[in-house]
Amino acid sequence: MQHRLARTTTAVFCLLLRSACISAFSPSQTCTNLPSPTSTSTSYNGIRHGSFHASRHDRRGRVPSSTSILSTSVASKPSSRSSNVVHRIFSIFTAFWKAIARFTSRKILWPNSSPDNSVTAPLPPSAMGCPLFGHNIMAGSKDHGPYVFFANAAKKLGNPSIFRYYAFGMPFVSVSGKDNIKSALKHEFDPDGINTMTVSSGFKLVFGDESILYQNDKAKHVLLRRLAGQAMTPAAVRKAVPRMQTTAEEVIDKCLVKASQDGSSVTMESIMDTFTMDIARKQILGLDIPEDELETFKMNTFDWIKGMFDPLLMIPGIPNFVIKRTKGGKARDYLVSKVEERLEYLATLEESDGSSLGAMFFAIDEDGKRLSREQLIDNALILILAGTETSSTTLTNASLLLGLHPEIYQRLKEEQQTLQAKQGDAMTLEILDEECPYLDAVIRETMRIKPIDGMIERKTEETLVLEGVQVPKKHLVYSNIRQTHTDDPKTYVKDGSHMNLYRGFKPERWLNDETKPSEWMGFGEGKRRCLGERLALCEMKIFLATLARKVDHYDLRKTGTGTEGKILWKTDSIMARPSDGVEVMSVAALE
Repeated sequence: MQHRLARTTTAVFCLLLRSACISAFSPSQTCTNLPSPTSTSTSYNGIRHGSFHASRHDRRGRVPSSTSILSTSVASKPSSRSSNVVHRIFSIFTAFWKAIARFTSRKILWPNSSPDNSVTAPLPPSAMGCPLFGHNIMAGSKDHGPYVFFANAAKKLGNPSIFRYYAFGMPFVSVSGKDNIKSALKHEFDPDGINTMTVSSGFKLVFGDESILYQNDKAKHVLLRRLAGQAMTPAAVRKAVPRMQTTAEEVIDKCLVKASQDGSSVTMESIMDTFTMDIARKQILGLDIPEDELETFKMNTFDWIKGMFDPLLMIPGIPNFVIKRTKGGKARDYLVSKVEERLEYLATLEESDGSSLGAMFFAIDEDGKRLSREQLIDNALILILAGTETSSTTLTNASLLLGLHPEIYQRLKEEQQTLQAKQGDAMTLEILDEECPYLDAVIRETMRIKPIDGMIERKTEETLVLEGVQVPKKHLVYSNIRQTHTDDPKTYVKDGSHMNLYRGFKPERWLNDETKPSEWMGFGEGKRRCLGERLALCEMKIFLATLARKVDHYDLRKTGTGTEGKILWKTDSIMARPSDGVEVMSVAALE
């Protein structure tokens, strides 16, 4: 108990100290000595500024060394005399810790991070960070977006496919490469395998532990996947297509087409948020929210999702009453109240109303088992997360890439025009899946270049050996999707241009088996692979198809608030989003 209290107290202290130091500097600065990777800092006016890559192996033949990296400096110079003082104090503090590290046991500086001496395989290269606390892995940069730590650490360590780090007082291992990740996940739910671990009781309180993502009991997980999965069957998604097409047409007519008639600009991010939020309330929950409450629903959804970045949710031992008063906690209460309202309505029906929640409510297995109230709520909220934040971000990034590549947008339009001439205006699941190969390629290529960074962490129950290095027991395994995509041998280019927004975006690569990516993990992997994958793909295809049918072309305006023409990214989102929201001028297509 004393050890846990000491670890929690130290973690809070380090977090507050790091936050205080960061706040003393300009917003772009971070407390780390890991150099920034060569950024994907491209411009809308065609000027290329290089591209970032974190290759699986050192391409120059160097062998990464097993070394610990301590945070020792600030990325850029302080902007005032007072911040210079703080900078010196923090430098002295970190230098002190670095000196201590030379003579102090790793067990003390980074608890629970010792190797498994019963295994002959060595530890992977390490970036351990601040003693007792580790790195703030959730921090981002404007040149990269969220989770910049992983790119920086991989580059510093020589781009290994597996490396170790310390965060929130716990040991982690970043694993990239589809085969490595599959090897780690194949023993999920085994007593000596790996299991998903929510970081703290506070995180469970806000994001639930009865969803498919966080349920560690194998029998319960199988039941959840079988019953909740009934909302995501081809038949269920097929029924949802007309409703989603109508929603897409309404949103595009109201926002893009009207803006083109007025000669005003719009942000694609706001349009995508509106569309995916409408899908969430109409299709996923089946809610009919009054017009004057729509903004409240939208803001609470965003506040709940952003709760993932709240440090209080990551620290063990924070009282529940404190967690419930955070923005994320309050937002969850609001969303739960909406789900419960709908559950009361569904209880009066004889069959599903066609929503995803309705399908889960009426789902029953051969033994007569149904989902509990808590399971319905937690899984409905997880579907909202998947159907709004990730889908909206992918669509926003797709609109950016299509704006940078008007010839690709033109080809997308031509595919839809041919389809309309052949099949008419109505979309079906079969048409979207079987007769829109280029549309599918555009979405997958967007998710290749700008994926979700990683998957939910799993905790090892016993030591694993991957690529000749050990992943010690009780370490958390982070499946590094971004690095996996970067290192894909089918797409890899030494100069990193395959991940560059200008030179790397090539949807046509998906249309040929010889060039088709082999390491793509857009929806995760393993037994917790995204349950809503089919619905999300259908949702995104419908929107981009409708966009191509209604908007002849659109012109990108400048992005970000920094250097003109440079693409800057938001730092507090789950996936990288352009900081300006992709501001465009559109021209409506002729009817």
